[in-house]
Amino acid sequence: MRDPSNMHSRHRSGHHPDGYSAESNGLKFCRRHQTGPSRQLAPASSDAEIVLSALRPPAAQAGNVVRQALLDRLSEEAAAKVVVVVAPAGWGKTCMLRDWSTSGDASSKAWLSVEPGDNDPTRFWAGVIAALNIAAPGVGSAALQMLMAPRANAAQSVVPSVLNDLARLPKRITLIIDDFQLITNESTHASFSFFAEHLPATVGLVLASRSDPPLPLARLRARGELAEIRAHDMRLTAIEIRELLAGTFGLALTAADVDVLERRTEGWAAGVYMAGSSLRGNDDLGRVIRTLAGEDRQIMDYFAAEVLAEQPAQVRSLLLRTSVLDRMTGPLCDAVTGFDESQATLERLERSQQFLVPLDSTRHWYRYHTLFADVLRRELDNSEPGLAPSLHRRASAWHRSQGLIADAISHAISAGDLADARDLLASHWNLLLHQGLSDTVDSLLNRLPVGMVLEDARMCLIRGYVACWLGHLDEVEPWLMAAEAAKPGGPLRDGLNSVESGASFLSADYCHMTGDLRGADAASVRSMELQVPSDPWWRVMALTTRGVNLFWRGLDADARSLFQQVVAPTQLPVNEVCRCWAEGCLAAIALREGDVEASERHLQKAENLAARHRLDSYWMTATATVTSADLLTSHGKLAEARQVAGSALECAQRGPARLETISALLCLARISLQAGSVDDACMHISEAKHLMTKCVDTGMLNELITETARLTDQAASTDGRVFRSDGLSPREAQVLELVAGGDTNKEIATELVVSVHTVERHLQNAYRKIGVRNRSDAAAYVVRREALATTPMG
Repeated sequence: MRDPSNMHSRHRSGHHPDGYSAESNGLKFCRRHQTGPSRQLAPASSDAEIVLSALRPPAAQAGNVVRQALLDRLSEEAAAKVVVVVAPAGWGKTCMLRDWSTSGDASSKAWLSVEPGDNDPTRFWAGVIAALNIAAPGVGSAALQMLMAPRANAAQSVVPSVLNDLARLPKRITLIIDDFQLITNESTHASFSFFAEHLPATVGLVLASRSDPPLPLARLRARGELAEIRAHDMRLTAIEIRELLAGTFGLALTAADVDVLERRTEGWAAGVYMAGSSLRGNDDLGRVIRTLAGEDRQIMDYFAAEVLAEQPAQVRSLLLRTSVLDRMTGPLCDAVTGFDESQATLERLERSQQFLVPLDSTRHWYRYHTLFADVLRRELDNSEPGLAPSLHRRASAWHRSQGLIADAISHAISAGDLADARDLLASHWNLLLHQGLSDTVDSLLNRLPVGMVLEDARMCLIRGYVACWLGHLDEVEPWLMAAEAAKPGGPLRDGLNSVESGASFLSADYCHMTGDLRGADAASVRSMELQVPSDPWWRVMALTTRGVNLFWRGLDADARSLFQQVVAPTQLPVNEVCRCWAEGCLAAIALREGDVEASERHLQKAENLAARHRLDSYWMTATATVTSADLLTSHGKLAEARQVAGSALECAQRGPARLETISALLCLARISLQAGSVDDACMHISEAKHLMTKCVDTGMLNELITETARLTDQAASTDGRVFRSDGLSPREAQVLELVAGGDTNKEIATELVVSVHTVERHLQNAYRKIGVRNRSDAAAYVVRREALATTPMG
């Protein structure tokens, strides 16, 4: 057994603050997380929550210096595929990009400000889609549905869907992402790297970061697709320093004083700003300027000593105490500081050009500049040592009262209230997972001591569910064993009777996904026994998982009886995913019995549920989709059937759900046979057989794959196929010829009337047979072979 303590991934955790309720172009921007326990597998809104302020640049402040030379350069560089603006904190990256984004054709520019909570891939890609949707309405709507499905893989499904939408845009847009250094999640890095490399000509990408983003910069640079603006390019000139200090602080400095300040700060914008704050109100500006050193820490120390010390006591206390917050609003500040009318104080500070950056046009939400926040936190520790945990505790309570559970847990951990954070996780993990925030739950668990997780059966169980949700199936069994060995650390408040009950549900899900029907059957029976007559929502899940197990074993009458209980209109509370899953299986049972009318009726219900609750990309819908493809095949609509079956395969593989994947592959094989594409059928059968070797018990699929393989072998022996000396089948040779002609996989799929997945598999097989690794080598092989074929023999 693997030690579960070694399975903690190292994601950063972060906050996800309140937003504002509005709707735009079909994407819903929610004000806050749903309060109370969820009773729906799909989240209440089925939308990742996007803070509207993250989708627009911060408002310009009075005295803002427009750096026209940099803006002109950025406009020239923006023609590149990727522009990176890389500089440490305080060099004016955000201000420059804000001014550029609102210049020229502002409607063609999309903005996203990254926050620590965006480390969760669901949040990050939901934010990217929302930003793009503002500049190009309609982009990413299908991808957003995929994103909210369990175990969504951005690199495999979400990103390609977004790229396809972008490729169809009538005009070029630019996506600007600020503070990209906050993204540390490796899976997000991988999917974003794919996104950046495959951007169509209709999209430009501008990234602002404190360090080089994890993109293939060398490759982009070699291709001439990369433009770079770095810290030395962003130094303020003497003229810009004078304008900044005069416009913001009303300071009239001599040329000599400006030169000294330029040398001291080396054009560092934040240093100049803090120096300006320190200089305001001084009679002898020259003397003060000469005392400032050029090092960042000394300027910040001077700022803290000279500026903060002069603030009224209550204002200074508010500044220091709210430094524990990443974002703030009046009611939150009241709760944390114990003061009244914090909102009015925040507005006065913002109007006086001190400390705060407004995050929305209504001046409701604010944040501190990162460097100011660092100063404030250090001063808080110096002036009121030991107070920070209490402040985090108050912030946790406020976020909890607003239904912002992830933020509440994060602040509880920062407060050192680990037991409280653990209990909050135990109460709300299911809600967070079904809001698509599996990586957020994972990161919060990572912040708890490993020992605290291992000693609490609830936490081990949640770890197992997170692993299953993220598709890390090899980690599920170790966590189940750890849950059995540990003691319950407290009550389960999400409807489960016990840890044993939760483990049975997880085990049934895990066994089903790995193709072990015997194990799934035992676990699903046990979950039904343990959950009766407790929480109805979990009982519906137990009925569904048991019914699905019977379905795959071919026990249709028993399965139908359970599914009818699930879909009954009197069954409360409604579990839409389970209902959709059950309707799909009922459709397949009806079709197996030859009742086409009943099958179509169940399929229509499943389709309506999926559309209404945005479940199209859930792997549980794969059975319904395969059944639709079978019906289309029976009507002779082979091209449409192949497309639908390909969609089912994609959903099943996303799970990853082995039984559903095998079923979709066999469906594609049957379609290929009817279309006369024996090579394609052989390939699908081969994939299905390979996957069968990884399964323990696949029930009726054993008989189905045997029969489909027999028909395929029979067709192969009678179609007169001639294999070439290099071992390529006729279809593989045809695909290689189209590659050599410059066709993309999508174009080849259209030409041959097959799925893109089928083209990819043919290419993989062909590459292996002729000993090449990529398209260029394959094209060269085809050219050489044709040349040899046309060379006269001497």
